[in-house]
Amino acid sequence: MHRADTIFLNGALWTGLDERHGHTALAIRGDRIAAVGTDDDVRNLRGPGTRVVDLAGRTLLPGFVDAHAHIWKIGHLLTTLLDVRNAESLAALGARVRDKAATLAEGAWLYGRGYNEARFPEGRGPTRHDLDAIVSDRPVVLMRTCAHIIACNSRALEAAGITRDTAPPHGGEIGHDDAGEPTGVLSERAMSLVLQRMPAPAAADYEAMITTAIRHQVAHGITSTNDAGVAPELLDAYRRLDHEHRLPARVNVMALRIVEGVGVAPLPSKHAGDRLRIDTVKFFADGGLSGATAALSVPYRHAGTRGVLRMDEQEFLALAREAHEAGWRVATHAIGDVAIDQVLRVYEALGRGPMRHRIEHFGLPGPGHLARAARLGIIAVPQTIFVQALGRNFRQYLPDALLTRTYPVRAMLDAGITVALSSDAPVVENDSPLAGIQAAILRRDDEGQDVAPAEAITLDEALDAYTRGGAIASGDEADRGCLREGMRADLVVLSGNVLTTPPDALTALQVSGTWVGGQPVFAA
Repeated sequence: MHRADTIFLNGALWTGLDERHGHTALAIRGDRIAAVGTDDDVRNLRGPGTRVVDLAGRTLLPGFVDAHAHIWKIGHLLTTLLDVRNAESLAALGARVRDKAATLAEGAWLYGRGYNEARFPEGRGPTRHDLDAIVSDRPVVLMRTCAHIIACNSRALEAAGITRDTAPPHGGEIGHDDAGEPTGVLSERAMSLVLQRMPAPAAADYEAMITTAIRHQVAHGITSTNDAGVAPELLDAYRRLDHEHRLPARVNVMALRIVEGVGVAPLPSKHAGDRLRIDTVKFFADGGLSGATAALSVPYRHAGTRGVLRMDEQEFLALAREAHEAGWRVATHAIGDVAIDQVLRVYEALGRGPMRHRIEHFGLPGPGHLARAARLGIIAVPQTIFVQALGRNFRQYLPDALLTRTYPVRAMLDAGITVALSSDAPVVENDSPLAGIQAAILRRDDEGQDVAPAEAITLDEALDAYTRGGAIASGDEADRGCLREGMRADLVVLSGNVLTTPPDALTALQVSGTWVGGQPVFAA
């Protein structure tokens, strides 16, 4: 009999939505699950060198999958980027910018991310006039939390050559004041006018950002993640890290086809290794919901605008068809109902292929969209954590008819759509899967207000969407997503029994340990 390398005993195992329940033990041999069953079943596989982990009633789960995050951007905030995600006013934002400027070399760009004007008593985001009053001797660029809007000071606008006469690119907007002068606020594809002028990180910087971010995720029990849209230089960094065995967990990397400020990137070579997968291309159909740039069929409640469609549909179709016919998975950011309609038209024109395509966010679909997506076998990748973190924005900005179907996960599941939950970090500060699971169940924002409560799902459904759903979205359902003999031994141990914990207390649970390929990679 082949003995186990590691056995877990005396636990409360959640093995998967469609798996048998009541198991208490699991064995690992090599990088695979060797057995799942009772303590007595698994104890028989113990040998003289077997590591024994007494779970003491704690939950053992399949490793969480974050189906949509921005890995190097998480790492950027954890290393060198100014983090302003919890600034509560323009004054507080300004103080952080001023403090950061004092640490930088003369003339160096100041780059920050994370402001949300819905938090501010002023009810608006910063403009160049606000930023000029704080720092005027260097370019300053602050990205909104959604990553679809930036605010720049005058030095940054000058570096980019932006004047009152500058025309925005298709799918982008440049803000102007009543006198016709630029406000410093740029959205969607217009952001590239400034961002491409900023000094790019070095290769070693990108590698440090990626590994720092994945270690951060591993501490949340995430054993497999998705980097939702990277440019060619980032693909090179991922390939180097994989070749040198320096990826702390598994990553599905989505290659951008349209690289802002550069143009159309060619299809890269595919990769399907133990830690790194590259077989998905990424597009953006519209903007963000919390910043009111997602493309709607009706005006936002607080403004007469309807958001932005970022792509010409024929260009989108041509690029998507090239990827589809080459056997790539297509993943498209689409939040507003107008954008969802555009994406579904393109996917319908492509037809079914060897890879199931994805819609990222899928924020405001109606019944017709859901039925069409189900027929096409589309994988939906929404973020229920947005309900908790950004619900205030949704309540302020969306008309009632759309608010009631915001991130409608219940309706997605009822329509027969595969759902993979995710964080979209660093858009949100708390990217713990437990927070996303709690939000999927409670549908409550951080002020205690309900947001589309009829779209709540169960604990089992939320766990499934953060494990098996993510594995399907990544193309790895044959290898992980549940606890079953022969699957990868990617596991997470929680500090208590998730199955008996009330939803309000889910975020009080801690990750006690994370295992990737049968090896411990995090211990609390």
